[in-house]
Amino acid sequence: MYRDYNEPEYTSFYPTTELEQQKNYIQKKRSPKKKSLLKRAMSLVLSAVLFGGVAGSTFYGVGRLWMSKESQQAVETTQSGALSLTSVSYSSSTEGQSLNVSGIAAEGLPSVVSITNISVQEVQSFFGQFGRNGRGPVQMQETTSCGSGVIVYADDSYLYMITNYHVVEGATTLSVTFADDETYEAQLYAYDASSDIAMVRVSLSSLTADTLAQISVAKIGDSDQLVVGEQVVAIGNALGYGQSVTTGIVSAVDRTVSGESTSATYIQTDAAINPGNSGGALLNMDGELIGINTAKVSSTDVEGMGYAIPISQILDWIESLN
Repeated sequence: MYRDYNEPEYTSFYPTTELEQQKNYIQKKRSPKKKSLLKRAMSLVLSAVLFGGVAGSTFYGVGRLWMSKESQQAVETTQSGALSLTSVSYSSSTEGQSLNVSGIAAEGLPSVVSITNISVQEVQSFFGQFGRNGRGPVQMQETTSCGSGVIVYADDSYLYMITNYHVVEGATTLSVTFADDETYEAQLYAYDASSDIAMVRVSLSSLTADTLAQISVAKIGDSDQLVVGEQVVAIGNALGYGQSVTTGIVSAVDRTVSGESTSATYIQTDAAINPGNSGGALLNMDGELIGINTAKVSSTDVEGMGYAIPISQILDWIESLN
């Protein structure tokens, strides 16, 4: 499930090592005018050895200076004194190692779930349109809709997942499908309709050992630290086909959405947000949950305008449920 908003307006130099040349003041002795062939040969050999040693040291030093951090390998000394090479991955972040999109997906998918909502709604029958004022009898019809959720914590009895309220609204039956494609019955635990958030839970006793081994709790990030242009990754049950991954950037922060009755603000992103993504995860490049995907602008005039609830806005609500 998701919500569309149809308004078009929303819708160098390297530091070199200086080699200090030592000056040897040696009094030159006059060589005899005629040197033996043996002395000439030895002189040439010694010169070649000396030149080779100096050149080798110089090229080694220059080569070390020109090695980039991205390709440099760390040398580790084992207890036996032998040397082994270990590849080192350097982060572009000054505070930690960032992942690429495939790394984010590998870490994030086990914490994202698909949620199926089965509800009963009133639907006007075909013959109902011929009643008075075009309003005849209605009939009850079972409908199925899909959304996403994120595992945020667990206690001794349950596993808890946060999602959007509009994903679970009106449900008579809820089920959750985990990363191993196994589906379990779920319960609506709590919700705040005004903030469009809800919590569902699944009994830990109902989960198999295989499922427990393949799922994880999401790492919580700080959405207050987001900056415009920062890369993000969205994971969710797009179109009900199962979990999929899209990527983009933070287009804006503290956005309000036209037509919303609340004063809530959102993270705007150009990562593709499609039906079924609602309630799914928006992750930063450290694999941390920084938003809950909620809505998109749907218009032929608009492209790439999706919205997520900042995780920092709902942490207090989540903690209040413990």
